[in-house]
Order: sequence, then structure tokens, then C-alpha cells
Amino acid sequence: MRDIIVSIALKLGLYHLLVDIATAYNQRKLAKAFHRYGLETIIQADEALRSVGVNMFFAFGTLLGSHREKDFIAHDCDLDVGLLYEDRPENIDEVMARFGFKKKRQFYVKQTGLITEEQYEYKGVQIDIFYYFVAEDDKMFCYGARRHEHKEWKEANASDGFPSVLWYCPKTDFVEREFKGHLFWSPRNIEGWLTSLYGQNYMTPIRNWTDQDSKTDIVYHTERLYRR
Repeated sequence: MRDIIVSIALKLGLYHLLVDIATAYNQRKLAKAFHRYGLETIIQADEALRSVGVNMFFAFGTLLGSHREKDFIAHDCDLDVGLLYEDRPENIDEVMARFGFKKKRQFYVKQTGLITEEQYEYKGVQIDIFYYFVAEDDKMFCYGARRHEHKEWKEANASDGFPSVLWYCPKTDFVEREFKGHLFWSPRNIEGWLTSLYGQNYMTPIRNWTDQDSKTDIVYHTERLYRR
């Protein structure tokens, strides 16, 4: 039934509208879980990775909220963290499962098998783990998957995949900072990272922010990503 509805919506040009409506509905549900279990989730994830000697650091909206609001961003409903790709445990699914996490999905480059992002869930809260790579020009970057230009996600995943971007940030080391009564890792050059990700006005809240709202260091990339 789902595939029939999707096919009709695509033919009528309504697919993206229906996706937006479904996303808004799901976000309301996720927001309730996030409000209740967001902090517990990120503490559990941090403890899981520390248990195998890996330092998880704040990224994207979680990093922005910790610096600007000293809290989670009010309208956020998931958590964003990073790992250096070289630090990724081969048994990460087992590590996360021991601390109550369920694997949701993984993004990867099909041609090379390079894993770019993994998503887990804990008590209804989603945490996205982005893998960071060191570039040759004193920068670091991670991949981000975008919605397909016109295909439904299952069709896109079975064919040409999803468009990707590279989120560049200044190369830095990481330090522990206090957040909501706990110590977490974050980039030492936190201002440089946030400027690269959100532009010079990152201290000004912009609801439903997109990379078109500010000058950032995002690069639209030619590699396509797939999910499994």
C-alpha cells in the first residue's frame, strides 16, 4: 500500500509535500521523547564510546546549542555528535547495544564502502554519529546526505543514491567542556567550527535554518551516498 501511495504522489507531484507533512508529524513525536530523554541519551552514548576508549564530540545543532544556549536548541529533536573516522570501533553496533541503543541506519559511499554516518535510537531519541576526516589543507570534514532531487528514497537507494555535501571545519583538537552538569568533548576551536557550519551570525537563532541563510564552508559533492 505504501508503494502505491508513493507512486501516485510522485505522479501528481505531491511526494515532497507529503514527506514534509509526515516529517512534521514525526518531529512532534520525537520532540516529546527528546525533551524527556535527550540528556540521558547523550550521556549513555558518551559512556558507551568511552568504554572502548573513543572520544565522542558534539557536532552541528548539539554543538551550537551547547555553546549558544548552554542547553539543547529548543526546536531540536535529535542529537548530533562526531567521531574521527579512524577511531570508529569495528563493533560499534555491539558497543552501542550494550548501553541500550538500537541501530536505525547507516550511510555509506557505495563505490568504496566508506561509512559516513550512523544513526541510533535510545528511548525514542535519535542520535546521529558523523565520521570526520582530516583534509590536507588544515581542515576537517564530514559527509551529509541530502534528499534525492526527485526520487522517493527507496527508489533512490536502489538506483543512483542520494546527493551529498561535505561540511568543512578548521582542523582542531578536542577538549572537555561542562554541559548540563556533565563533561563532554567538543572542538577546541568551537567558534571556528560554528562559523564554518552556520556562518558569522551563528549566535542569532534562526528557526528552520538552511545553508542558504548564511555564508558557510559547505561544499556540494559529486559522490552519492546510500543507506542500509
